[in-house]
This record gives sequence, C-alpha cells and structure tokens, in this order.
Amino acid sequence: MEKKGASFWKAVAKRGAQVLFSLVLMMALFFFFAGRLDLPLAWLYFGLYFVSLAINMMVFLKYNPEVVEARSEIIKGEMKWWDKLYVVLYMLFMFAIPVVCGIDAHSQASAPGTWYYPAGVLLFVAGWSFTSWALVENKFFEGSVRIQKERGHTVVSTGPYAIIRHPGYAGMIVFYASMPLGLGSLYGLVPALLLAGAFVFRTHFEDEMLQKELKGYKEYAKKTRYRLIPFVW
Repeated sequence: MEKKGASFWKAVAKRGAQVLFSLVLMMALFFFFAGRLDLPLAWLYFGLYFVSLAINMMVFLKYNPEVVEARSEIIKGEMKWWDKLYVVLYMLFMFAIPVVCGIDAHSQASAPGTWYYPAGVLLFVAGWSFTSWALVENKFFEGSVRIQKERGHTVVSTGPYAIIRHPGYAGMIVFYASMPLGLGSLYGLVPALLLAGAFVFRTHFEDEMLQKELKGYKEYAKKTRYRLIPFVW
C-alpha cells in the first residue's frame, strides 16, 4: 500500500469509529433488552463480529484502501428519494434485530435450542465473506448511491460481480439473517426479513439508475443477468 497522507488516516479512523460504534450499540441494545449478561453464545457471536471487523479493516487497507476512505462519508452528494427512504429503513430494521432478539432472550419466547448457533455462525461467515469480497473488488462501493464522476466511476464486473450484480447487498442479507440465530431468537428473523426487503428495494432502484446513467452498465447487465439471487432475480 502506497504511503497515505493525514487526511486518509483521519478517514480510516472515522470509519473505524463508525463500525465500532454500530457494534457497541447493537450489543448494548441486545443486553439491555435481554436484562442479563450471562449469555455466553451471544458474547461469542459479538466477539466473532468484532474480530471480523478488525480483519476486514486490515484486508481493505492492503487491497482496497480507497473503499475505506470512501465509506467514511456515509452520505455524499444529493441523495435520491428512494435512497433516503432506504437509509431510514436500514437503520430502523438493523437496530430492531438486537432489540427483538434481546426481548426474546429475556422472555425466552422462541427458545430455538442449541442447533441454531452453528447455523448462525455459518451464515455469518458466508454473508460476511461475500460482502467483504465485493468491497475488496469495488472501490466505488460508497455508503450512498450516486455516479462518482469525480472518481472516474466505471462498471465493476470482476470477482463476485461476475456472479451477481449486487453481491455486497446479497452478502449483507445473509449476514443479518445470521444475527437472530447467533443471538438465539427466531423472532429476530422478522426484522431481519424486513431488512432484506429494504435491500431488495434499494437494489431495484439502484440497478435502474445504473442502467440509465453509468456507461457500460447495460451491457454488463446483459452478461450478468441476476441482481441478488442467481437464477432467481
């Protein structure tokens, strides 16, 4: 990695603080609503989350430092109406997952048993890895959707983008589905499903925008036919 200036490292620190704050808030919400701390599998799940964040940061700094800097600014430029709505839905459903899981852990309403945890870990690894691969491959993967003319925005068709057109979102859907299982709550799958719907909503409008505004995207879409799920959509 080439030598970077102070502004770059400031952006890295900012991005690190953002993702760490998000994790800490999720933990706080879960344990607050659970009303207890003696939940070792939940601690293991959040520990896996923390370790994965640290590994990701090192991988991105080595292979795609631009994406770290780009994602330090959550919103850039004028946002489309549908992207504004998506951000609201994303924040609402993302933090609803640990809340619902915490309430469930307190009341033990769903009590799925120990089988759920390995499934949650497997989904975590699969979803996290696929999203991370997309972030390594795509330096234009910002927090908000726009055509990044100042950065020479071009179509990315390699890596996971040769499989589906929006692999980052597909991976995040799987990752967030892992959280209820990792925290021991079947009811938590309800907000996770709603969050998946928010990703589908954004994918629909983002793909339409890219086909209209990004040079070469229509041709790419003809080669890579599916947006989120191979052979389905």
